Amino acid sequence: MDDLPALLKLLPNVGFGFMLVVARVGTALLTGPGLGEAEVPGTIRIVLPVLLSALTYPLLQNRLPPLPEGIPTLIGFLGLEVIIGAWLGFMARVLVMALAIAGDILSLMVGLSSVLQIDPSAGTQVPALHRMLALAAVALLFASGLYVLPIQAVIGSYDIITPGATLDTGGTAQLVTRAVAASYGLALRLAAPFIIICLVWQAALGFITRLVPNIHVHVVSAPAQILGGLTLLAVAIGLVFANWSAEMRQALSTLPGQ
Repeated sequence: MDDLPALLKLLPNVGFGFMLVVARVGTALLTGPGLGEAEVPGTIRIVLPVLLSALTYPLLQNRLPPLPEGIPTLIGFLGLEVIIGAWLGFMARVLVMALAIAGDILSLMVGLSSVLQIDPSAGTQVPALHRMLALAAVALLFASGLYVLPIQAVIGSYDIITPGATLDTGGTAQLVTRAVAASYGLALRLAAPFIIICLVWQAALGFITRLVPNIHVHVVSAPAQILGGLTLLAVAIGLVFANWSAEMRQALSTLPGQ
């Protein structure tokens, strides 16, 4: 009973520190790949970030600032942690989206860009191949264990950005730009065989149009283009997934905090 007053005195600092951890870790998980998908039930999206924050709080409590005296300062601390968490989660999500972006390119090359499906995460309609590869990216993320890397980056971010420290907006914007460029670059590399074959195919169609101008070549060739593109995708999908996993392991390892 003698320790009860001391324990009650520590509770505000403990509660504030835990809120800071939830603000960064929870926001990073909810905006990042995997758990941040709209298909995940809301209860799981709430419970898992809180549980992970509870597990990591004992490791981080010595780095957390004490409870500030003013409400505006407290709100500023929490707001900054939310921004940092959203920044880390967004960068991880952009990198993982490379496979879905490759799906957009494939849809255009194959001729299925008009076949649309609703994407709950984007809140709009996207090509069917985009949707398929976006779901495959999430499945591969968990099956290969790559989901650990963004979590490690969030926890390690406390070594480079302590709570309450000034955030370098120029540096963070530059890192986001690099992540977006890396994601689109990976998407182009994954779709490169389809792009090359499609260019050769279109050049051949142009040559045939010159030889036989009375035939609607594009109408006649559309079924062959779709069938050939899907056949090539079925043959190469394993290699595409393997290359994406290898590139993603390297890309996620460069996140701040790794």
